[in-house]
Amino acid sequence: MKDVFVNQDHVRVGYYKSVLDEAGIASFVRNESTNNPLAKMPAPLFFPVLCVINDDDYDRAMEILGAIHNAPPSEATVWNCPKCNEEVPGNFDSCWKCGEVRLAEC
Repeated sequence: MKDVFVNQDHVRVGYYKSVLDEAGIASFVRNESTNNPLAKMPAPLFFPVLCVINDDDYDRAMEILGAIHNAPPSEATVWNCPKCNEEVPGNFDSCWKCGEVRLAEC
């Protein structure tokens, strides 16, 4: 077992785990349900840690996650929600305000 990613953002760690799952790399999240008792001082000891189960998968996992982590920001065009007319970042597939799904022509 080797650690491949540590971050206080549970969502990002979960996303990276789903990427490894999709690639067929067995992994798990340590500290997944741990709440930091020192709320005002982030303590990395309590952060979720993404680990690969098989050490032989470590290099491949780091390559896959590195490509995602170091990818340039999306250049997607901002769009307006057809339901509430809210301006939504181009990398969103649904409106952050009302949840309306982006139409193909947006």
